[in-house]
Amino acid sequence: MVSQLRTRAELVEALIEHRENVGSLLSELRTYGWDSDDELVTLRPGHIVSVLQAFQSGSLNSTQVREWANAIERREDIGMLSSHEEVLDEMVFWLANPEINYPIDSELVARVINNLERNHVE
Repeated sequence: MVSQLRTRAELVEALIEHRENVGSLLSELRTYGWDSDDELVTLRPGHIVSVLQAFQSGSLNSTQVREWANAIERREDIGMLSSHEEVLDEMVFWLANPEINYPIDSELVARVINNLERNHVE
């Protein structure tokens, strides 16, 4: 069976939607390098909420949430929904860096979701 090389856009979309193992996606993405001239996908509040709901249900643990957030933080090929850019950027930063921000727990999940819904960082 011949495996088909996925496009960078397909891989980045799978990454923001957390459809597959983050490490596997990052390994595939390495073939494209880090730099990108274009934002191939747009991160929306629903992407973060979906990952946090998976955490709340026990499907993901705090380490997996942190790894996901680290994987999407500051990628040139991932844009932020322009109307929510500031809050999205800050919430990804919080989740990617719990050691300098807040531990990833149910309290933080509620705070992040509230910030995303209100489109305001508190």
